[in-house]
Amino acid sequence: MMRNRSARRTRRNQPSRPPQPRPGRPQRPAPRPSGPGVEGRLEHHGTFGFVVCEPVGDGDVYVKGPSLRLGADGDRVRVRVYPGGARREGEILEVIQRARSTLVGPLRQAGGRWLLTPREGEPLVVERFAKGCRPVDGAVAVARVTQWPALNAEGRGVVEEVLGAPEAPRVRVTAALRERELPEAFPAEASAEAERFGKAVPPDALKGRKTLFHIPVFTIDGADAKDFDDAVSLERLPSGRWRLGVHIADVSWYVRPGTELDREAYRRATSVYLPDRVVPMLPPALSDNLCSLMPGLERLTLSTFIELSEDGHVFKTEEAETVIRSARRFTYEEVSEVLRGGHAEGVTGPLRDSVLAMGRFQKALTEARIRRGALDFDMPEFRVLTDARGVPTDLVRRDRLDSHRLIEEFMILANEAVARRLIAANRPALHRIHPPPDPAKLAMLSRELAKLGVRAAPRDARGLQAVLRLAHEHPAGDTLTVLCVRSLKQAQYTAQPGPHYGLASQAYCHFTSPIRRYPDLVVHRALRHVLGRPAGAPPALGWLGQAGPHCSERERLAAEAERSAVNALRAEVFARRVGQVLDAVVTRVESYGAFVELTGTGGSGLVRGLRAALGARVRVKIEGADPNEGRVALRLVR
Repeated sequence: MMRNRSARRTRRNQPSRPPQPRPGRPQRPAPRPSGPGVEGRLEHHGTFGFVVCEPVGDGDVYVKGPSLRLGADGDRVRVRVYPGGARREGEILEVIQRARSTLVGPLRQAGGRWLLTPREGEPLVVERFAKGCRPVDGAVAVARVTQWPALNAEGRGVVEEVLGAPEAPRVRVTAALRERELPEAFPAEASAEAERFGKAVPPDALKGRKTLFHIPVFTIDGADAKDFDDAVSLERLPSGRWRLGVHIADVSWYVRPGTELDREAYRRATSVYLPDRVVPMLPPALSDNLCSLMPGLERLTLSTFIELSEDGHVFKTEEAETVIRSARRFTYEEVSEVLRGGHAEGVTGPLRDSVLAMGRFQKALTEARIRRGALDFDMPEFRVLTDARGVPTDLVRRDRLDSHRLIEEFMILANEAVARRLIAANRPALHRIHPPPDPAKLAMLSRELAKLGVRAAPRDARGLQAVLRLAHEHPAGDTLTVLCVRSLKQAQYTAQPGPHYGLASQAYCHFTSPIRRYPDLVVHRALRHVLGRPAGAPPALGWLGQAGPHCSERERLAAEAERSAVNALRAEVFARRVGQVLDAVVTRVESYGAFVELTGTGGSGLVRGLRAALGARVRVKIEGADPNEGRVALRLVR
């Protein structure tokens, strides 16, 4: 488990000029729908789509045909389900709520007018270009929709931004953001509010806080990290126990409810981490300066202190407003070197002792979590390196180190401690819950595992743990891990506390990253009320009920944008390596071929006509790549 959505507006379709029929697409009459309509979110795939229905578990509805014109990806729609059939199929009756108000795609001239064609859905007729936007045939553009497509009417819009040529790497990444309406530029007032705090911590902010300058506090992050919102410390107590300190940037002191800063942070809800840039949740004056725990500088923090025995047993926890001065910025690689007994430049004796003791606690804490049923996913992480112009230069694998596990365990402890504190105080906040998996998904997992020669029927967390242990030694270990992940439901933010299945935790929230996650900021505000040091009015339960789904949706969109950008830039790297032969593992088998994962790159692709078992190792040649679609064409090497 490595560390690592805007307000929606309903629009009514207006009648307009009927669309031109598409050549080569005869319209077949659809079955007559029957039964009551159901609601859900549309996942649009171009010529077909799925409506993810509510309540969850009712089964998705497959949609194709004319009614698909009505909705765009992410829209909340009402569908009517056809009777009978091997799977649930239906048609869209109406769009209840739009996921976005803009569409992104290339421009083209046709019949004396300009059209914008999104990745999924119908072309949009351009009514006009906003001031400063010059139409360029083939350029990727962003249009604000003035009229959505209807069964008998074309969609229309106004082009507000022309991004540039689709083959430009920065354009592809920017398009991934614009397609999901993830903003980059901050409103002037929000930036001004952040800059008014100045460059240093205001003296009045230090009043009433515990000063921790006497404790060796330090941060551990990736070498390329842009913000530092968590620091750790470890002290030996006279009783023989230890006190772990987890110190988190106190964003809540600066970002108060009702301000422009707060409104913009809520709208974004999360930072977005892309290969060539970071789109922060907070303006740089805060995210890169006052709220970043840089070495040698006074910084406001909220801390949780966790008293531990030598074997990692938690005796008690305590939270406080604090101020720290980080003694050092460690990278994961430096901490791992110290844990192996090696040397890291500039590490003093007290810092080395703290790191080594932390390493012992990490092992004890991980073992305790596994015993209680937590799932430990050891999935590799692949990065696309870019140059200063955003051009992808290489693909690298970043392995999970003991230092990653160390920080993960400490952050989990802190999140659990704060969640328990809020629940005990009956203080409303946002909690992070993870529902147990659907038994049908676990049954499907068993069938997929059997194709890999793994005889297992995981019906609970213990069964999944057994599969994950096997993955460490299995030749298709990464595939086993991915299959297990796909069998689980997504974690989400809710106003009501609940268990977290993957962590086997009965109380969990996100407390440790308020620079980059809005739910953490909500938790900080709630904790300040418990401590008797409020920074604004407490949130209403009704507002929290809306904020949970909003933050969950924005998290999903950010992950989609990150995945889309990585796939596009990775495909560009492959496009320069046409003819190269790579090792690969079969990850999915279809009637028309097999999908494989390219070893050491994180990339994948379809090998048409390949007949092979799931998990089989093969060698493939790169035939070509399409960065616009993020796809790579492969051929089997006999």
